[in-house]
Amino acid sequence: MNKELKHTIDFLNQKVGKNTGFSTPENYFQEAEEILSSINFVNSLPKEKAFTAPTSYFENVDDSILERLASEKNKEVKIISLKERFLQYIPMAAAASVLLFIGINYFNTQKTTFDDITITDIESWYENGYGETYTEELAAAINTSDIEEDLFASISDESLENYILDSTTPINDIE
Repeated sequence: MNKELKHTIDFLNQKVGKNTGFSTPENYFQEAEEILSSINFVNSLPKEKAFTAPTSYFENVDDSILERLASEKNKEVKIISLKERFLQYIPMAAAASVLLFIGINYFNTQKTTFDDITITDIESWYENGYGETYTEELAAAINTSDIEEDLFASISDESLENYILDSTTPINDIE
């Protein structure tokens, strides 16, 4: 398609249609030009200059700017070190962490009673070497009614002999 034909008004009207949503009255721009020319806008402006620069302003402006910069350089600027500010907060952070640690340990401690301790806990305590066992204490603690007298009666002589014979331990070492 020809590029010149593509940008003509007729081609655009075919593609878009006449109703684009925007319209102006006929001869609008000619009438607007007449209205603007009828207003005497240029004559209403003041004839004298409203703003003037002081004499020799542009010759002295460089020097005055440099003087201001030099005076600002001589001012002492207060520098706040980030390291100093950080060091101020270290004691407060340490105190807060200690209080947090104490608070967590205080509120999370559970009071353990003898009813809460299981037999496996006691066994593991003795196995790990935390407690020593004395025979007198065991004798006082063991209730004789807990021991079944017929425990050893249920083991037959044959099973005992088989156990001893199948054992890798020499018979001479058994006492």
